[in-house]
Amino acid sequence: MLWKYRAAAIVLIIFAMYFFLPKPLRLVDQTPVWYINAPVNGSPDILNATLGFQQVFVINLPARTDRRDAMTLATALTNIDVTWIDGVSGDEISDKVLPADSSGKAISKGNKGSWRAHMNALQKVVHQNMTSALILEDDADWDVRLKSQLQVFAQAARAFSQPSTANAGKSLSEGNYYASTTHQQDLPLTQIPPITHPTLTSYGDNWDVLWLGHCGTDFPQPTNDANTNTPSHSPPPLRITIPNDATVPEPQHLKPHPFALQDPLATIYPPHTRVVHAASGTTCTQAYAVSQRGARKLLWQFGLQTFTTGWDLMLGKWCDGQYMTSTEAELASRPLKRPVCVTVQPPLFSHHYGKGAASDITSPGGGFIDKEKEMTPYVRLSVRLNMERLVGGAGLEELVDQWPDETMV
Repeated sequence: MLWKYRAAAIVLIIFAMYFFLPKPLRLVDQTPVWYINAPVNGSPDILNATLGFQQVFVINLPARTDRRDAMTLATALTNIDVTWIDGVSGDEISDKVLPADSSGKAISKGNKGSWRAHMNALQKVVHQNMTSALILEDDADWDVRLKSQLQVFAQAARAFSQPSTANAGKSLSEGNYYASTTHQQDLPLTQIPPITHPTLTSYGDNWDVLWLGHCGTDFPQPTNDANTNTPSHSPPPLRITIPNDATVPEPQHLKPHPFALQDPLATIYPPHTRVVHAASGTTCTQAYAVSQRGARKLLWQFGLQTFTTGWDLMLGKWCDGQYMTSTEAELASRPLKRPVCVTVQPPLFSHHYGKGAASDITSPGGGFIDKEKEMTPYVRLSVRLNMERLVGGAGLEELVDQWPDETMV
């Protein structure tokens, strides 16, 4: 009988500690959950602290303690668990570690450091055999409703990365299926035909890169190749449309910086439409996810084979199929497949321009950013711009929308 009394005593002690210890000592998650509004058919994995990926990495130069402080707060306030990847100074990069084709190229020290930091992140993904990882730069920003946004994005992304019975067991983006059968490029999210359930990640099993944060991308155009069974180096033209997305700013705000032209998205689609499509001409790497297979391909291509310019430009060309080379014999025996890179407009992560707007690599916005004003393109309820309110415990209705609707309904 003695053990029963001991067990009861332990329960009472735990009960007392929970209810009577001061709140700072309680080991409970203090993160609010008001920003989570999971859609129907959403994946519960995306609501976890790594957004449905195995890990989330943030690249940060150790000397930029200001950025690490800000990112630490931003991720804590939105319940995201991150692992730091130390940034690398270009001065630390010896020419002998660069791929051979970099010889004689005028590559800046900033680009060298950025390249090596991203290679280190990819190296970790490969070495630890991760199924997937999200890689963020330390000046990225996002909406407090990110997890809801990612749930919707994942449903759209699976059209590019999962087999469908409607396309003979291939993804809907393969062989120009949708465009060739309906003579359209747009497929509303609610009309996606049945897709097999993924087993590796919530975003699908057969993808290389999910480019979630950028400063510009193009809509892929249909190819003129009538033989849809021939592997194409061009990104597929399929577009998954998500209408009436309240997190998308109105058209006049859809541009990467205040002095830029409007994105084509602003004039092609109705207001508050988000579009998921294959990456094409994409630039800037505020946020991108890699699968294990994607990390291996990228580490081989850019860690060992080629390094000629900025990392984001090389990644963009890679996603566009510009590094695909093979002999006729190799193509005949095992056709090369274009990388599966999926992106979204407007992006879900964007570059936060704090006061001063200083970049460790280049001058943002061509130098035309107002250095006295903080801003984040495309992001309405910005974590960074609402940080003081979030730290104070503000609710959703108390946050500031930096791109409020101006059109009267």
